[in-house]
Amino acid sequence: MSFQSLSQTECQIATILQSDGRTTKRALAEQIGLAPSTTLEKVRDLEQRGVIAGYHADINLEALGRSMQAFVSIRVRPKTEPIVEALIERLWDLPETLGVFIVSGDDDILVHLGVRDTQELRRIVLQNIANAEGVVDETTSLIFEYRRKHVVTATE
Repeated sequence: MSFQSLSQTECQIATILQSDGRTTKRALAEQIGLAPSTTLEKVRDLEQRGVIAGYHADINLEALGRSMQAFVSIRVRPKTEPIVEALIERLWDLPETLGVFIVSGDDDILVHLGVRDTQELRRIVLQNIANAEGVVDETTSLIFEYRRKHVVTATE
């Protein structure tokens, strides 16, 4: 998806829905000062254009028994598309995987894991990452604190 210029009203809608995706269309209309029908049209337009990609629940990982998070930086050789894609699929299939990133620099892939404890982290790294085809090195970094912006605004 390419950059899309948003009107001030569209930015307001995006901000409100990012703060609370369960906001009713009527409440949204009241907050932005438009008729509910117009607000509904604008929300549907943002959805169709892919600006609003979906709605989801933000789950507390600790409530799921995943109180520890880590990043594992992975170097791949040879760095060919089939090897990288197979590794990404392998990582993505792990239930502990929260995200997979292809990055530049010394490392090639960064995987974000949510686990119960250090023993589980060690098992995952040794059994599922370090021995995967193409992996020549991996470095694990524990995440002590994680903050994520829930409301992102458009660039100007």
